[in-house]
Amino acid sequence: MNRIIIALAFLVSTQSFIVAQNKPEALEKGEAASVSNNLVKVETLLPSIIGFSYEKKLDQHISLYSSLSLLGGFGGGTYSRTFYYVDNYYILTPQIKVQPRFYHNIAKRAANDKNINSNAANYIGFSGSFYHTSFFMTNAENYPKGPGIFDLQISYGWQRSFFKRMNIDLAFEPGIEFSQGQAEFFIGLNLQLGFVLFSN
Repeated sequence: MNRIIIALAFLVSTQSFIVAQNKPEALEKGEAASVSNNLVKVETLLPSIIGFSYEKKLDQHISLYSSLSLLGGFGGGTYSRTFYYVDNYYILTPQIKVQPRFYHNIAKRAANDKNINSNAANYIGFSGSFYHTSFFMTNAENYPKGPGIFDLQISYGWQRSFFKRMNIDLAFEPGIEFSQGQAEFFIGLNLQLGFVLFSN
């Protein structure tokens, strides 16, 4: 009986020693975890057809994301032939966006030995974006011109990196759209597949 008690005590003390040895290392990784100093990407998918983004470190877990992109639309059929005199049309509208981000779980991911390269973590953000519906590129004739549009959005995002230079950014973005003195609530979805040009 005494041998069993001694053996159990030895196992418990050994396990506690191993945990004590591993815990500081995990904590050190978490405490040292930081967003990238500079992150430059080319992005595509939704809502931007193509875009260029730059993310700058402001603090250990905070960055400033900015992008210049093209919002895309297309159509075709009888409507297109009747009003735009083409079988199929496209429209590309430039947009600028600025978004402070707080990566709230980057330390936890690092402590758990998960990939945090290129800011691979979950974030909370607040963004402002602007585009003008009178400035666009299109192959359609007589495409209608409209006002400038300014969006304010709160974001909760999920960003991950894979294949060294690939990056995916998915965010749920409710916000308010301002145009011609009116405000309207909307729910946005951001899904961007990015290729990392530079990260340090």
